[in-house]
Amino acid sequence: MNKQIDHDRIDTKTLIHWRQVLQIFRRSLRYMYPERQLISTRLGLITAIYLIGLPLPWFLKIIIDHGVSQIPINENGLYPFFMQPFLHVFASLPPLEIALWTLVILGFLHFLTGYSGNTELNANLAEGADVSTQSENKINAGLSAAQGIVGLLDINVAIRISQKITHHVRSTLFDSMSRLPVTTLNIQRPGDAMFRIMHDSPAVAGIITALIINPFAMFLSVALNLAVLISVYGAIAPELVWIGMSAVAINLFSTAPLAHIFRKASQSSRASASATTNDLEESLRNVKAVQSLGGSEYEQTRFESASRFSFKRSWVLIFIQAVVQWISDHVHLIFQTAGFWILFNGIIDNTLTLGDIPIILRMYSLLYETSMAFGQIWINQQDNAAAARRIFFMIDQNEPEISKKDLPSVKKIEKLQFEKVSFQYPDGRKALENIDLSIESCQLLAIVGPTGSGKTTLGYLIARFIDATTGTISLNGKSNITDLDPNELRKRISFVFQDQHILPGTIEHNLRIGSPNASMGALREACRKANILDFIESMPKGFDSTIGRAGGLLSTGQKQRLSIARGLLRSSDVLILDEPTSALDPETERILMQSITEARKTQIVLVIAHRLSTISQADRILFLENGRIAELGTPSEPVSYTHLRAHETDSYLVCRLLLE
Repeated sequence: MNKQIDHDRIDTKTLIHWRQVLQIFRRSLRYMYPERQLISTRLGLITAIYLIGLPLPWFLKIIIDHGVSQIPINENGLYPFFMQPFLHVFASLPPLEIALWTLVILGFLHFLTGYSGNTELNANLAEGADVSTQSENKINAGLSAAQGIVGLLDINVAIRISQKITHHVRSTLFDSMSRLPVTTLNIQRPGDAMFRIMHDSPAVAGIITALIINPFAMFLSVALNLAVLISVYGAIAPELVWIGMSAVAINLFSTAPLAHIFRKASQSSRASASATTNDLEESLRNVKAVQSLGGSEYEQTRFESASRFSFKRSWVLIFIQAVVQWISDHVHLIFQTAGFWILFNGIIDNTLTLGDIPIILRMYSLLYETSMAFGQIWINQQDNAAAARRIFFMIDQNEPEISKKDLPSVKKIEKLQFEKVSFQYPDGRKALENIDLSIESCQLLAIVGPTGSGKTTLGYLIARFIDATTGTISLNGKSNITDLDPNELRKRISFVFQDQHILPGTIEHNLRIGSPNASMGALREACRKANILDFIESMPKGFDSTIGRAGGLLSTGQKQRLSIARGLLRSSDVLILDEPTSALDPETERILMQSITEARKTQIVLVIAHRLSTISQADRILFLENGRIAELGTPSEPVSYTHLRAHETDSYLVCRLLLE
């Protein structure tokens, strides 16, 4: 695979067989059920459109034959049964009045549906040729076989169906990706996630429309028009019937060999487009680092290369689409020529009249267009199949969850027990090995050790950001955390990361992420404990102040204190803080540690730290080295660290000062 699009580290097996395409189609159709009422409404509108449009060409025949050509109305003329009431009324009228009243009826039918079946009401907006710029059109565009009042209703329902299904898919995909293990999220680049959620998700609605709604309209149109053709012209020009229907097989067999190539090109185009999104997102997110190192030109060249490659892949996809269209157009030309030959021969032989021309042209056109569209369903859905595969792949990264009613409830956490717990990263690196540890409520445990010793990994295991490779972690001596709903578990755990994860928006928005119903009094108290309340109140809009992308308008220390306030606000059973005071001055650290020490009265508190002032407040100190527990003791115990003296790390020096 080209290095420009080789950004996927998880989704690497992208080629799929036609049987897998059918499985993707079946899975996509499950999203129909929540919108079954809207879909039923649309099918009803489509039925009305084709029923209203059925008599339209016959009124044109009346105008031409009995209004303009002044041919007397004959009860045995070439008319279907639904036109007989009109013919009975028109038979006693002069030609001019026949033409006038027929035009009035046509005007009313046009007000309802336009020249339904042969006209379209299209809500497409301007778009580019690449898949990403076309995706929004797929969500918000609508297409109706009619104009007029009914066409407006139909296109409105069509857009709502597409939007609702796409919203459902996006929400499901976002929920699934937001619960992926941290190791998976670190491997997969964020730009790809954005592309799948925003640009791939409309494919499911496209599949449902193509496999359910469009075939219904096609079969209804063909059935109605064939029934009328057979009843009126079956004995005179049966060839017209078979000409239209034979186009289905011709289109299907002539374009089917391109399906695999089309599917592969679509997958490649989407992969390269998501790679370009990756490069754009990561370059802008790290723009300060780029500017500080004078790397703007390098990043510009890298982005241009990715963008250029993406457009090349899009060109391949467009070329294949053009080939399919070229084949279909030439099939149309062949069958259209044959249809015209039969039509004009009938007029010359006086078996048909001039008034039959608009009828046969309209019905033949409907039959051809329907046949061509039906023949292209398979080839046209290869692009949607490639996009839907990318969606379902990421959804499936989370193991199927047990029904919530079968999951043990997560009660107040009073004890955490590690038994022979080990964790190994996907690339084979061991982060933790054979951890045996018991942590009880109302304790503050300080976790120290050299860089890479597994401190943060141990905290991740408690919050189930990752799951242990071997061993068990139990709550209150009973429940294994892997048997619990992760969302319910995390409601009882607050995790303050070393890297401050600040969202764009206001200070209040950031504080309420985990506590949406907290009172303003609770917000103020949490900020006071984190020693950031005075700063917030000094800002012009207080808690409503915006703080920029990733908290860019705040200092590192302010972001750290805001993150801690967010963690303290939740009053959870377990509070985990990863280097909470690394960016704070001594006085701020002292105030903050008082709050953390106070929190241990009702919580299990774990602090990953290096500073002596932080560790000295702990009830117990856990020293990790190379993923193993090297020592576990308390500041008041004479614990020996002699076997660690060879590793003169900051953590060791702190522990030696405390414990010797």
